[in-house]
Amino acid sequence: MQRTTLRLTWLVCAGFLLASPGCGSKTETTGSASATDTTGDDPSDTSTAGPTTDDPTGEPTTGQPTTGEPTTGQPTTGQPTTGDPSTGEPSTFLVEPDMMTSNQCDPMEQNCPDGQKCTAVSPSEGEPWGINVCVDVNGSGQVGDPCDIEGGKYTGVDNCDVGFICLLTDDDGFGGTCTEFCDSNMECPQSGNDCEVYNDGSLPICLGTCDPLLQDCPEGQGCYRGGGGTTFVCFKVTGESAHADECGYINQCLAGFNCSSPDAVDGCPGGVNGCCSSFCDLSDPDPDAVCVGDEQCISFFEGQPPPQYEDVGVCLIPAP
Repeated sequence: MQRTTLRLTWLVCAGFLLASPGCGSKTETTGSASATDTTGDDPSDTSTAGPTTDDPTGEPTTGQPTTGEPTTGQPTTGQPTTGDPSTGEPSTFLVEPDMMTSNQCDPMEQNCPDGQKCTAVSPSEGEPWGINVCVDVNGSGQVGDPCDIEGGKYTGVDNCDVGFICLLTDDDGFGGTCTEFCDSNMECPQSGNDCEVYNDGSLPICLGTCDPLLQDCPEGQGCYRGGGGTTFVCFKVTGESAHADECGYINQCLAGFNCSSPDAVDGCPGGVNGCCSSFCDLSDPDPDAVCVGDEQCISFFEGQPPPQYEDVGVCLIPAP
């Protein structure tokens, strides 16, 4: 099982709901973005191309998605570029909180008093899953069970059991899926999914992996780069942005697109944090066929890509 650490940030320069500082500019490699919403049981934040924001529960980030989730970590190899002007890649999909608040507990340790659980909540408007607090246990939902959140999407008061959080809800906190928190060993014993850590550690969640070229996620979800930078995970699609449309978090782009650095996307308007560009298949006889204008199909990863993703590319304008 792969263990990755990411940070969720709003893609207003950062995915699953994240905003990260310094979305990248164009680069020789692809950029990565953040996303807001990830998926629950599978569950469901990016690579060298694009900003990160949004949420794995419909939330994580390297930028923060509208459901916001953590940003990706940075592996030593096969790592996409993020928020680096030389790489042309925006930050991840979750948004970073504007203010830091002390955490009451650790969701991986579940060290709250009896009758309560440790979960992630928003410390203030627009800062999803930025801190960890103890809330009363109001249900027994397990991995993949349906769930709702009381009082709004980021209150943490849901009907999932200890060790789970309700993600992938609508804007009012309804119709979500119970998603497993990673345990203290950064493993996911209930779901068998990958541990992805977002939002500076406040959202360590278990997400299912996927193939961005196949887009083999459940309906309503897209395959976006994970927090660690070496995997792709399923997140809830929270926007309708396609090629050259503005994106502030990775899952604001439709399935099949990556939230990339604005300077690397042909037709991207000025003054935005990122724009969507298409994934492309490097093994295709004409990989540039799906690209637009001056874009070319460039490897999503800087350096040696993970074996299962060596054909994954993203359409970007090459760095001069």
